[in-house]
Amino acid sequence: MKANIFVAALLLFILGCTPQQSDQLTQQQKDQIKNEIKAVGDSTIAKWEGLDAEGGVQHYSDSPDWVMLRADGSRFDFQTFKKAWIDGNKSVTAIKWTTFRQDFIFITKDIVICAWVGKDETILKSGDKVTYDPHAYTLIFKNIAGQWKAIYSHDSGIAVTQKAGKK
Repeated sequence: MKANIFVAALLLFILGCTPQQSDQLTQQQKDQIKNEIKAVGDSTIAKWEGLDAEGGVQHYSDSPDWVMLRADGSRFDFQTFKKAWIDGNKSVTAIKWTTFRQDFIFITKDIVICAWVGKDETILKSGDKVTYDPHAYTLIFKNIAGQWKAIYSHDSGIAVTQKAGKK
């Protein structure tokens, strides 16, 4: 009996001293994830600037839990967001985005917050120019089946409209 207690105590001691697997990401893992998410962001911007809403929304999770909060206080589910992007493109001739800064906050290996600040300029078919400078986005990305998808988006900025023909 004493031998069993000794063996059990010894096993508990050994297991307690064994290093546990860490959930901490190495810098190399963080860099790889950043590069993967940057590639998704670059593709989204290219689709946005190319007025390709259908292509752009592929980087967002089509989920009932998805939400976007806009600078004007409006709240979109995925389908409303997709429709707004498609419909919005009908009144636009050009979009230009310039990134000033991106920060990444690692929640887990599969969930990352990206704080993205830049400037966007939109030329409407009316000739009006709408500028957000700065325009800040907070995106939460989740790795779903090996692909990084935005599962949440919030933007903040003030639109300044320059009427056509006025400088």
